[in-house]
Amino acid sequence: MSRKDAECRILAAARSLFFEFGVPAVTTDMLAKAAKTSKMTLYKYFENKEVLLEAVVTQEVARIYEPSKVEVHSQVDYQNMLQSFCVNVVNIIFDPQIVRFDQLMISQALSNKEMSQEHYKRCYLPAIQELVRLIKNGQKQQYLKTAQPPEDIADMVLSSISGLTYTKALFGFPITKDNIEAKVVNVLNILFSANDTPLPKITE
Repeated sequence: MSRKDAECRILAAARSLFFEFGVPAVTTDMLAKAAKTSKMTLYKYFENKEVLLEAVVTQEVARIYEPSKVEVHSQVDYQNMLQSFCVNVVNIIFDPQIVRFDQLMISQALSNKEMSQEHYKRCYLPAIQELVRLIKNGQKQQYLKTAQPPEDIADMVLSSISGLTYTKALFGFPITKDNIEAKVVNVLNILFSANDTPLPKITE
């Protein structure tokens, strides 16, 4: 078996086990059995479970960037790209296996907050940073007319497109993705129709 084949089998087994049982519950014996390989081979390619988890997450996170790799030459190109990026992010977030993994990782916050915090940094921070970059580029090219900080806009967009649906998913409610694209379009329509007119100050 080639190195590539061995790594692919180990990563596939690790992904399945981590997502089903949570990282702390998965043993080397479980990994070796699922990957149909020896523990020696596991250690040959991944020195410990932490390194293996990082490889699994890196593979998952790579899916986030696919829609933003296209070339943008116009306002329409930019809006289509941003829409595709947001739809892709929400589809990933709402994947039942991802939700299950999030539930397991969130539960770790009670006993191992470093692990749950690392999960956020590895899985969610890259999406936030990429959206901030895309928004910043849109403002620079005048595709986005609003002058609010890119970080604030990214926060509002991600919160709006995932919203209470994701919160309900974490609590075990069934997820329906039928209206994801329509919701993303609605949120982005609001974003692109925004201008820089300041809101009036609230006076007592």
